[in-house]
Amino acid sequence: MAFSASRHLLGQQRPAVQAVTTLRNSGKAQPGASRVSKAAPVFNTSVKTLQEVVRLGKSEELSNRQLFARLQADPKTMDRLDMLQLGTEKLGRFERKKWFRYIEPEVKLPHISFFAGAQVAASFPQESLPEVGIVGRSNVGKSTLVNQLCGSSAARVSDKPGLTQQINFYTADNDFHLVDMPGYGFAYAKEDTKKHWLPLIESYVRERKTLRRVLVLLDARHGIKANDREFMALLDCTHTKYQLVLTKCDLVHRIDLAKRHLLVSQEVDKARNCIPRVMMLSAKHGAGLNELRKEILHTCSLGQKYLGSHKKKEAIAQAEYFEQLKIYKDTARSKKRRQ
Repeated sequence: MAFSASRHLLGQQRPAVQAVTTLRNSGKAQPGASRVSKAAPVFNTSVKTLQEVVRLGKSEELSNRQLFARLQADPKTMDRLDMLQLGTEKLGRFERKKWFRYIEPEVKLPHISFFAGAQVAASFPQESLPEVGIVGRSNVGKSTLVNQLCGSSAARVSDKPGLTQQINFYTADNDFHLVDMPGYGFAYAKEDTKKHWLPLIESYVRERKTLRRVLVLLDARHGIKANDREFMALLDCTHTKYQLVLTKCDLVHRIDLAKRHLLVSQEVDKARNCIPRVMMLSAKHGAGLNELRKEILHTCSLGQKYLGSHKKKEAIAQAEYFEQLKIYKDTARSKKRRQ
C-alpha cells in the first residue's frame, strides 16, 4: 500500500499523523544536537509520567533529575535485576560481591540465515512462517541482537547508525522468521533512502498477516524518546501487537535501570496494542537474552518444541540460587551485628 494512500486512516488520529511527520523529518541531525544531548536530563520518558509516579507536595517544584532521584524502584524488579546480573552494581563501603551467581539454563534458538531483503513492498517474500519484527532507533543494537539471539553473524553490524537500509528477513531453521527493519531517527544514509524507510516499514506492519509481534528496542540509558513514542502511535494505529525491550542495560546502574523499567511500564499501560511485559537485556554480556528467546518461541507457538524440559531445569537453578542468596544475607547480617 502506498504511503500517500494510507494517510486517510492515519489522519483519523492526530498523534499518528504527528508520528509520521516527525519520523520523516527526524533523519536530519539538528544543529547543536550534540550540545543538547549533554545537557539532557537523565531520563527521556515524559515528564507527565514521572510526575504521576512521584508524589509531590503542593508547593514543591523539582527538576527532572530531582524527580528521577526521588523515584522509588520496585524491590521485586531490583531482585530480578540482581539475579540476572543486569545493570552495573553499586556496592556500599562495607558490602562485598556475591561469591555465587544464578546459572541460568540456556535457551537455544535455531541457527538463522539470511534469505531475503526488501527495499520496496513488492519485494517482500511470500508469507509462510510466523514472523517477529525487530525495530528501533538507529544504533540501538537491532542487528547485534539478531546475531546474539541465535548465535550467528548473519546480520551485519556497524558503529555507524543506519547500516540496515532495507527490511532483512532471516529464517530460523524453517520454524519462524526474524525480520530486521531499518532504524528510525538519525542515520548515516542518503536522504532519498531514508524517505522510503517509514513507508516501507508501515506497509510491512500493516499488510503482513504472518507478523506475530514487533519488538521495539529502546536504549536503557534514555527510555522512551519522542521518536519511539511516535512509532508506537503508528503501531497502535495499524493494530500491530508490539513489545518494548530495553537494550544496553550493562551501561546503566542497576537502581537507575529499575527506575527506568518502572517509568516505561507506566507508559505501556496507556498503549492499546503493547504487550504489558517490558523486557530488559544486555546483548554484550548475554544477560536477559534467554528471557527474550523464550518470549519469541512462545509468540511463534514453538514453546513445546524447544522448551520441553527447560522449566524443570530453571526451577532447579533458581532453588540453588535462592539457597546461596539466603546464606549470603545471613552472613551479611551477622557481620553487621559484630560491627
